[in-house]
Amino acid sequence: MVFRRSRHDYQLVGWGVLCALLLFLTGCRSLPDVRVEERRGEEIVVAGRFFPAGTRVVTWLDAGGYNLYERPPGAPENHEPRRALAGVTSRRGEWKRLQAVVDQVVLHYDNTGSSATTFGVLQRRGLSAHFLVDVDGTIYQTLDLRERGWHATIANERSIGIEIAQIGAFPPAEAVTLTRWYEPDQTGGVRLKTTRPGSYRPLRPELIHGQIQGRDLIQYDFTPEQYTALAHLAAALNRVFPKIHLDAPRDAKGQIPARKLDEKTFAAFTGLLGHYHIQENKIDPGPAFQWEKLIRDARSLRNAND
Repeated sequence: MVFRRSRHDYQLVGWGVLCALLLFLTGCRSLPDVRVEERRGEEIVVAGRFFPAGTRVVTWLDAGGYNLYERPPGAPENHEPRRALAGVTSRRGEWKRLQAVVDQVVLHYDNTGSSATTFGVLQRRGLSAHFLVDVDGTIYQTLDLRERGWHATIANERSIGIEIAQIGAFPPAEAVTLTRWYEPDQTGGVRLKTTRPGSYRPLRPELIHGQIQGRDLIQYDFTPEQYTALAHLAAALNRVFPKIHLDAPRDAKGQIPARKLDEKTFAAFTGLLGHYHIQENKIDPGPAFQWEKLIRDARSLRNAND
């Protein structure tokens, strides 16, 4: 596995001054030491190093980014260094240790419909996800992947959390809730009511019915832009963390279960998970999420970059 470095090859450019300035501006207690280098705006940050993702990524270091190292006054803690990094003193050492322990990606929907709103909710509630994926496909990285995000209970130490902007799934009796977020369009389908520039539609125009945890639910699909971004992100995470296999849990018939995994299956699984695979009281990313599409597209991107 080889990653091409920039022409400046992780050149340090007044990082001490920059870090001090960031600490002053954000008021946070500590920020990770990230090397400053030439970037294209499509890199993720892992143990202070940049790795290409092939799609737009806005990190907490960038203008317009969402910084979970910054907490409003009185807000609770929302992350901590992974326990596996205790005693490791170098970036390369952290990355290698992370490769040994990080083996799951947990997908959530945010129930708010926008990454900006989700960021505020996470800050206030003392929760965190490493990535937010907005309806236009923009990926926001809120924390270095060295951090233990607080998003999925027993999976936190070994996983990376992704919050996908979507209002989510509901019982059929609550279908009216979806009309507050979607409206008919001229194609005969629906589009999102959003303040973001542009027009965004579910990949499939029809309302999707399905079951999660044995509950009947309805949900609109995610946007094409979100599926594209997720495929690039999943492929990039697989390159950086080889233990993250580009697959989801499967039963004896090869189907992806729509329920919480038993303890033994969860412990053994390495790859892409839904929040509902971990907690029985969760249903995200919902019945409309196209697991097979994500897996197929991510594998195709990964193979193309080998």
